[in-house]
Amino acid sequence: MKNKLLNFFLITFFIIFFVHLLKDITQDILKISTPLDYIGDLKEILSSFSLSTQIIYYAFGVLSVIAELFLVIAIPIYLFKKKKNLLISIYLITIFLVTYFITVYSFFIFNPSNFYLSTPNKEIINYSIDNTKYKLLVADTPKEWQKGLMFYKNKNELKGSDGMIFIFPEKQVRTFWNKNTYMDLDIFWMNEEKIIGQSFLPSIAKSKQIVTVSSPEPANKVIEIIIKN
Repeated sequence: MKNKLLNFFLITFFIIFFVHLLKDITQDILKISTPLDYIGDLKEILSSFSLSTQIIYYAFGVLSVIAELFLVIAIPIYLFKKKKNLLISIYLITIFLVTYFITVYSFFIFNPSNFYLSTPNKEIINYSIDNTKYKLLVADTPKEWQKGLMFYKNKNELKGSDGMIFIFPEKQVRTFWNKNTYMDLDIFWMNEEKIIGQSFLPSIAKSKQIVTVSSPEPANKVIEIIIKN
């Protein structure tokens, strides 16, 4: 009974790490979703971290890939050839990987914005659209354009603001998407102070897939308004 239980756990971990490793190697060609994939979202906003944090993240990332490769090879060898000297190494590396993945993934479960995107330390401006006043966070740097309102789940995480205004240095057709976006948004496309279009961007939870919206003509300002559910 003990050996059957051990084999069950080893096979389970083998499948998890094999699928994750294979998916990374094939660069999403297989379109297999696993909870571990969310760790990859760190890369998109890692530039906001200190250099030492980036080094630690990538160091652990390299170690995790090496550890996964070891387990993918070692577990079948142990199961089929019963080389018990591998068991301790398998235990230790599995514990390392499980701890690493749970630690990072838990931030998405409890409050991703606290770890990945601290509340923007930016000014909030008052802005009027169709005679309705809004409080908007200002995004006027490449890092802030990239982050946008990703990962946030409610206005309380945004200093109570109603949304965000993106200010760009030049006019061009703008495209926004809802990856890692957990609130429904009204998008106002603007040329200077003139509204040139409006779009609806659903949360990823609602759309279940990536949705993109584009401005109807070149714009140098974009406003995202959080829709109250």
